Amino acid sequence: MSHFGLISVTTARRTVSVLDVMMFAVVSAALVTGFAVSVAGGQDALASSYQQAQIYYPVEKPAAAAIQEPVAIKPAAPTESNPTIKQLAKSGHGFRSTFGSESIEDKFWLSETHAIDTFYGGRWAPENAITTPQGLALQVKREPGQDIPFSIAEARSKQRVGYGRYEAVMQVGKGSGLVSAFFTYTGPYAGDPHDEVDIEFLGKDTSKVEFNYWRNGKHGKNAKFDLPFDASAAPHLYAFEWLPDRITWYVDGVAYYSTEPDDAFIPRTSGRLYFSHWTGVPKMQGWHGKPKFKSGEATIVSCTSFTPVNESTQTCGDSFRPTLAGTAENHIYATLSP
Repeated sequence: MSHFGLISVTTARRTVSVLDVMMFAVVSAALVTGFAVSVAGGQDALASSYQQAQIYYPVEKPAAAAIQEPVAIKPAAPTESNPTIKQLAKSGHGFRSTFGSESIEDKFWLSETHAIDTFYGGRWAPENAITTPQGLALQVKREPGQDIPFSIAEARSKQRVGYGRYEAVMQVGKGSGLVSAFFTYTGPYAGDPHDEVDIEFLGKDTSKVEFNYWRNGKHGKNAKFDLPFDASAAPHLYAFEWLPDRITWYVDGVAYYSTEPDDAFIPRTSGRLYFSHWTGVPKMQGWHGKPKFKSGEATIVSCTSFTPVNESTQTCGDSFRPTLAGTAENHIYATLSP
């Protein structure tokens, strides 16, 4: 079950915030240049390319570390929900969907367009979203000889969602030119400001994950982390908690990154939950790489859940354990492991 409250990270010597631990554990953080993408099923007209600063956290312990041993990141036990948190307008109810055993179209729409706009390099094709025993496979296909050279895939929730905990069990697509994303979004197409919280992977290096957030079209202090595994090799549990004063991102139940308290760029508008797998127009290749992927390469989403703030509901994490992936004990996700 998922419960809500501000989290802290506990070490043997003191209790600090997640950001404190990240900054303490990493001697220096380099600013890198990247492209930020907002994915709205081809409906939001954003600038197709720009630069943004991003904090990068390597997994490896620096040679000249300021501490003798790396600090373990361990989320504190969940605290009780704060009943004073007011949910965002239009936010819907909690849910959990396991796509290998139920229809995606019960709770999600499949995006469909027949032209390229903004920065996407393919048409959104509902036929590229395939329900399999392993989950929802979002495929990117090459379409040689066509005016639009690629077809891509996206699913978006029928209901809007707001403050709460979001989880997904995913195995991401691999190959230069691919982008896999799990995020909330709303924007001008819905008469809203551009507000977004997301988790992104680039197929050219699936040992890294990127965390981003936007309010009214302006991004906050985004971060990129090395992972202790290849995200394309097996399913893993990814999550974020979006609250009025903080966003915290998790990988396999471990808190990786959190915004500073009361960050001005935390979104304030409910949106829809999205999963997408795509490649961009040529000007995007400086970020996601040249398209060298195998046609039909897929990102597989086995489970997703949303737990509204102040509530306790079933989540993907209740039934998924990374160490059990691919075993009889975890049969829903067993066939996802190679």
